[in-house]
Amino acid sequence: MNDNVVIVYNGEQVSVPKEVADFLEQDRKREQAQEKQVARHLSKSEFETVLSGLDCVRHPVEGAALRNLRLENLRGAIAELDAQGQNLLSLRCSDALTMDEISQIYGISRMAVSKRLKKLHKKLGSSVS
Repeated sequence: MNDNVVIVYNGEQVSVPKEVADFLEQDRKREQAQEKQVARHLSKSEFETVLSGLDCVRHPVEGAALRNLRLENLRGAIAELDAQGQNLLSLRCSDALTMDEISQIYGISRMAVSKRLKKLHKKLGSSVS
């Protein structure tokens, strides 16, 4: 149920649950997409001007600390889920089952599976914000 994978995090190999690795990968891809979008819409000089005026420019140490905090929060949130929630995440993320396959396992509709997954995603997302 809780298959772990090894990822490289801050230059070190770390064993984390598959759902955490998937979440981090999605988050990394989202950040890359945002960076590409910004780069497309702003020329280099405009981009540098905008960044120089922002107070929220990330520093490597602060960014690493925030990522570590988010990861700890996510691990805690997953641990606090009930067994059914953890199992549902495991089936969807680790076992890569479709919602139709999960609905057959639980004997519920695909829509019910979708709603439960959405609720779990929202709950986990709010824990790492």
